[in-house]
Amino acid sequence: MPDIAVFIYEAASQLARSREALRRNDSGMLRASVLALGHASAAAGADRMFALCGNLRSLVEVGDSLLETALDAIADEFDLIAGDLHTVRSA
Repeated sequence: MPDIAVFIYEAASQLARSREALRRNDSGMLRASVLALGHASAAAGADRMFALCGNLRSLVEVGDSLLETALDAIADEFDLIAGDLHTVRSA
């Protein structure tokens, strides 16, 4: 399992990169950042976040208008995971 701090940093960075790609309407950058976020999630055992990344990748492929909503769901899941990890780390 990766270091908690590394996962949090990587996931937060990729979420920010994904938001920027969405803002720029850059599907290539969005695809790459969501793929990296999915890999980080899988490595950390964040199964729900990994699944949400898969859903977002599917939406990118078809150019769906729900991209921002899907990215928000991933960000919400990350917030839950990060909170839990901070609690475990400080215990």
